[in-house]
Amino acid sequence: MNNYTGLTLKYLKGQKKRSLLTILGIVLSVTLLTSIGTIGVSYHDQLIRQTIRDFGDYHVSFNSISGEAVPKVNNNATVKSTGVISREGYVAISESDVKEKRENPIAAPYRYLNVKGYDVEAMNMLQVQLDSGRLPKNPSEIILSSQSLRYFSEKPKLGESIKLNLGIRKVASTGKERKIDGMGDLGWNLDEAFQAQTQREFTVVGFMKEIGRGNWSSTFIFPAITFNDNKTIDEKKKYFIYVKMKTLDQIKEKTEAILSSLRVSDVDQDSAKQLNREYSMDNLRIEYNNELLKLYGKSTYEGVNKSFILAYAAVIAIIMICTIAVIYNIFHISVLERISQFGILRCIGATPSQIRKIVIKEATLLSLIGIPIGIFTGTIFMKLLFYNISFLELGFFNDMKMVISLPILFSAGLLGLLSVYLSAIGPARQAARVSPLEAVKSVGSTKIEKITSIKQSLLVKKLFGIEGQFASRNLKRNKKRFRITAFSMVISIILFIVFSGLIDFLKQITQLPGIQYSYSVSYDGPSKQIDDSVYQDILKLDAVQQAYKFYNKQAMAIIPQNKVNPSFFELRKDSYPDKEGEGYRKDNNYLVSYGNDGLDALQSKLTSGTIDKEKMNRENGVIVIQKIKKITEQGKQLIIDQTNFKVGDQIKIRATEKNGEEYHTVTVAGIADQELLSNKYTESEILTFITTPNVFAKIMGDDTYSRIYILANPDLPNTSIMDYLQALTEIDAGYNYTDRVTELAQAKNDATIASIFLYGFIGVIALIAFLNIVNTVSTNLILRTKEFAVLKAIGMTQKEIRKMIILEGVFYGLFAAVYGVIIGTALNFVIYRLFRYAVEIAWAIPWHSIGFAFIGAIITTLIATVWPMYRLNKASIVDSLGREN
Repeated sequence: MNNYTGLTLKYLKGQKKRSLLTILGIVLSVTLLTSIGTIGVSYHDQLIRQTIRDFGDYHVSFNSISGEAVPKVNNNATVKSTGVISREGYVAISESDVKEKRENPIAAPYRYLNVKGYDVEAMNMLQVQLDSGRLPKNPSEIILSSQSLRYFSEKPKLGESIKLNLGIRKVASTGKERKIDGMGDLGWNLDEAFQAQTQREFTVVGFMKEIGRGNWSSTFIFPAITFNDNKTIDEKKKYFIYVKMKTLDQIKEKTEAILSSLRVSDVDQDSAKQLNREYSMDNLRIEYNNELLKLYGKSTYEGVNKSFILAYAAVIAIIMICTIAVIYNIFHISVLERISQFGILRCIGATPSQIRKIVIKEATLLSLIGIPIGIFTGTIFMKLLFYNISFLELGFFNDMKMVISLPILFSAGLLGLLSVYLSAIGPARQAARVSPLEAVKSVGSTKIEKITSIKQSLLVKKLFGIEGQFASRNLKRNKKRFRITAFSMVISIILFIVFSGLIDFLKQITQLPGIQYSYSVSYDGPSKQIDDSVYQDILKLDAVQQAYKFYNKQAMAIIPQNKVNPSFFELRKDSYPDKEGEGYRKDNNYLVSYGNDGLDALQSKLTSGTIDKEKMNRENGVIVIQKIKKITEQGKQLIIDQTNFKVGDQIKIRATEKNGEEYHTVTVAGIADQELLSNKYTESEILTFITTPNVFAKIMGDDTYSRIYILANPDLPNTSIMDYLQALTEIDAGYNYTDRVTELAQAKNDATIASIFLYGFIGVIALIAFLNIVNTVSTNLILRTKEFAVLKAIGMTQKEIRKMIILEGVFYGLFAAVYGVIIGTALNFVIYRLFRYAVEIAWAIPWHSIGFAFIGAIITTLIATVWPMYRLNKASIVDSLGREN
């Protein structure tokens, strides 16, 4: 026979079941690569689109620069495009009346429109969101905030023309123009006057979405946008330029070069904040859109870029190694059990080179079948996952699109093929190295230790009987086969633990919207106190599910030195400047209460301790919120405990506003990571102590509250609540309310969809791990059909054979679980450490994942024995002894 490699196809056809098992292994591996790649690309695409909505589609902004600098930035060689915004002036649409000023002493003298001119690029970059209508296309068109409409003497309608008197805000007592910082959307002075300068007529072409209600600035200053192509630049005006660079490499150096060309040196530099959020902006400020830049690996923080690249590389490496290991295991078992066949070929003249070619050709043929199927099944699986997500409305994942990336599909196929060839090289060399005599003597199996040389385990015999001893000795006498099979199971467990840990990590650093209430009512009148009748009226509304009184006062506390987290102290020593006795006096703390009902709801959020209201009243018990989320100057995200309080610790605390008052001793009754009405870590360094209304009144000497949080019943219309709150503000201008119904619905839906997405992904990993273990264990048992027939021939009953096989599966599972858990947990820790330049979270042993992996490995190996035992039951001893594996 001149062409021994021609036997490959005949062998594959003759051994259909083994070939199908090998193809299944390849399909599973390529499915894993395709699924992970598709999820990664789709999630990255969604992150970019969501970040653009939240932060804008630009790379760097130049805020409040002079008119003469605008063309220099626009025409810079490194700049691709710019969006320019100018302040056009203010419009006083209404004046606060005497009643409102009396009821709300901090009310601004006027309610203003802050008119700004956007060019086309600015509108696109800053994602102007409309409730209705369209964006302005010329300087005579305008869009208004929906919130502002109620303050016009005549409510503007879509398509109507309105005349607006644009002017400036002045200091009433001096007559000087008031200095306006940033965009001018924030802040006012009670000593303020408005001076109209020009009248302009606009056509109302759209209304902007509301961005919240009742906030300190958005209640009195409303945005309005007109079109300004900014081709004619007024050198006396200040402009805001949003820039997209041609390339993102060295973006900070390019920006500083632009500043140098403008001859500007004294300028603040920071990261961009979320659009439509209230924050102070200094004049002459550069802001890098790092939230967007880091998604391209081009953040101005090198540590962040490095960390993400290393972590992603580590994840890809783990996937590759595991994929290669799974396929290698399949080929290795296949080759080892066919050593006698290769020996016969060697006896009739086949060379080692020809034997290697047979194995490699087999790998190629199986790849040509398995890889396309794997790409197809991976894509279909992801399609089903995204299809199910599409049924849920709103939320971060609502418009998440499945991105079918040809580079990803090609890479998955290429990596799968590479994995197959790398997996086949070892077995091919082993098959080629064996001598004809040894190969024929091994009769189709690996070398087996003499049964008498294997030490017996009296413990195993005592626990499981003679069948257990046989099972244990079977594993020991063929160590190579045992290691190969166990290795495949170990790889599956490692995959599960690593990816479960990675998903838990992502859930912590990408928290969903934190708001967990529908409405809040506050009172800013002279008394700063909500009448209890208002609370009772709210409770009576049918649509109200729950309402919490909110007591809140600033408190001074003595934090013992040994209770300050050393890691946080090193980071923020300036937070603890004043020593008092054996502790630090900290002024910036708050003692709060959500009423007795709020404490009941807080119970589920405790990480330690318990809530006993009577005991808390007796002992001045408090719940401490001590975990916070911080962004360092290097762009590193920290999730860290400020303090190390434990249940039973005592803290000295008193009201900040009452100087000279003695401290009260409070006892830590529990620890929580998040407050009652939030599922996000606080980003403030304020320490919060939550207690009962009685303890609050005892320490603060005040039992009043100025805010009520309302949870609406999702099954009932909220009309009654809205009607009551609107009537309340009309009766007394000191009342303000915030409508968060849409945000709350979105947050709940986000959480649901995130769970489907994340656990769906874990399901993919678990399914692939499950099928891989079943495939490997089943193949191993099926290939030992002759061996089991021998045992039956010498007197073992079917029941004893079955018990022995089951115990073998259990031993496999236990062995694999121990090693898989140790290695998987170690790799989980390594990935956490690789993220340390971008995100630092206290690492914890993933007990839940370990538990699932341990139990899952045992159950899976037991399931894997079902089909082989069914075949053994059906097969006769004579047929089994006579057949070739």
